[in-house]
Amino acid sequence: MMVYNYKQELLKRLDDGSLAGVPMEYQFTFECKTQCMGRCCNSITILLDPWDIETMARHLGISGREFLAEYCKYDFGHELKWAYVRLKHAEDGPCIFMLEDGRCQIYPVRSRNCRTYPIGRAVRFEPDGKKVERIFLVEKMDFCLGHKSERNWSVQEWLDDAESQKFYELSDLYLEVINYATTQLNSQVWMNRNIAQMLLPLLYGPDVVRNKLNISEQEVSHEEFYRRRMKAIKVVLTDIAAGFGHGPLAGQAKTGEVFGGSMMERMKQVLLTEEA
Repeated sequence: MMVYNYKQELLKRLDDGSLAGVPMEYQFTFECKTQCMGRCCNSITILLDPWDIETMARHLGISGREFLAEYCKYDFGHELKWAYVRLKHAEDGPCIFMLEDGRCQIYPVRSRNCRTYPIGRAVRFEPDGKKVERIFLVEKMDFCLGHKSERNWSVQEWLDDAESQKFYELSDLYLEVINYATTQLNSQVWMNRNIAQMLLPLLYGPDVVRNKLNISEQEVSHEEFYRRRMKAIKVVLTDIAAGFGHGPLAGQAKTGEVFGGSMMERMKQVLLTEEA
């Protein structure tokens, strides 16, 4: 898919040093213009991670799985062997959340891509798990009038104004899960659509998991429960990988024993345990 090719190209450029990064104190001019509101919300690929979907769904008062079904395209990347989600209507035409005047209906919970443009960010992980981050200026789009503004920002000021750091932090937890699966569990060998479907409740259905375990929002906050779910997914993936002879538990599980009783108990324990 073109979506993943683009992300992989960014990571390749990050690895070889050809992706020109900018420091946080770098100065640039930009401001969204009234006359171009909504121009960037047409025929554009917006990738979403679990935290994006969770916050958008709560803002709309629906479940994560309802949001996924109504507003997203869910696909499986055969190169990376991982599922990914993107906004359906924005890719096919005008974003469904764009109001008549071009403003965004879900602006307070807009995705990372939407809230930080024209600043982009690429992340990869070293073999030892160390995260490498590169902040860069996204290539200028002809339709965008924002660059013609005289308002000056530093990269740090722009990201702070967009309240992006929390989104980045929680998004990186999901990237860590993917990195763990691909580098420690060899998920490219055994991951498939069916297994990816099994992960849907943990990724996009926090309400389903809460109901199953009787965990209220008063007991565990949304952010804390998200962090626990990312840990629980690692437990799930580690057990599945072991069944295929990969990962730290290889040889300790019977082939095909997916979602066995002991693994379910460990996953439940993670979800019910407070973060240290």
